[in-house]
Amino acid sequence: MSELLILGLLISLIYTEATGISPGGIIVPAYFAIYFNDPYRIMSTLAISIICVLFIKLISRFTILYGRRKFAVYIILGIVIKILVSYIAFDNMFAFYHLSLTIGYLIPGLLGSQIEKQGLLTTLSSLGIVTLLIHLSSIMIGG
Repeated sequence: MSELLILGLLISLIYTEATGISPGGIIVPAYFAIYFNDPYRIMSTLAISIICVLFIKLISRFTILYGRRKFAVYIILGIVIKILVSYIAFDNMFAFYHLSLTIGYLIPGLLGSQIEKQGLLTTLSSLGIVTLLIHLSSIMIGG
């Protein structure tokens, strides 16, 4: 798994430098490649990221959010929404702590932040391209 993360970082960095478009953050495509065969978790992560963007747009009407503060709110919102959705889905406390609907805790917030900066279509299309490149590269090298 750590090899795939390193490979993902390298491919994401090369893609970002070549195109000027971030595929949802440098680390996000690597995690999507790890969970490539779990579309439910990928879709849940995307949905929570989009919900984060909508919440930030709502919150921004009443507060001043920019820079690090806005990024921190994205991360916190991603975590809180993930926990709330997981708790609702897995009413059982054992399942709540041992199962997850999304990829990680930070990924929804990171992805949401990039979606707001670059737009939904740009971010998700570049995320899809880089995730596919990482997945295919891992298959080619035997991972």
